[in-house]
Amino acid sequence: MVLGSILNPINSSIISVALIPIGQAFGVPPSQTAWLLSALYLATAIGQPVVGKLIDVFGPRILFLIATSLVGISSLIAIFAPDFWWLVVARCLLGFGTCAGYPAAMYLIRSEAERTGKDSPASILTLLSIASQTIAVVGPTLGGLLIEVCGWQSIFIVNIP
Repeated sequence: MVLGSILNPINSSIISVALIPIGQAFGVPPSQTAWLLSALYLATAIGQPVVGKLIDVFGPRILFLIATSLVGISSLIAIFAPDFWWLVVARCLLGFGTCAGYPAAMYLIRSEAERTGKDSPASILTLLSIASQTIAVVGPTLGGLLIEVCGWQSIFIVNIP
């Protein structure tokens, strides 16, 4: 649950240090590289409520598996993007893929609480919250390290496992 729910914050933060190298690689100005941020945020804003409802209807397992597969596919597209707009499309797909982790985790916690008749465990909710906030702080450092060692494409490798 935790790993799925941190996909969105890690991808939101890790890109921040890659915008300039990506812009240089594709010869696009900073005003265009901002689309890499916007694409993820727009896709997530649209996808999260939709995926949340679909999880309520169909259950978390199938939608989480589809979403994480989409994350992996979008990361491969991003690594091998032939031009800048392919990278924007990959970030959009990544946004749709990352929006299933948190709703799936909440569904599992809620259904377990309903099954046992107990309140949702505060420790799990705390762990989810701390993981999301911590990974957002770690993202730029990890991104800088990956870019320095392997190039900007390496920031998308974190999604493949």
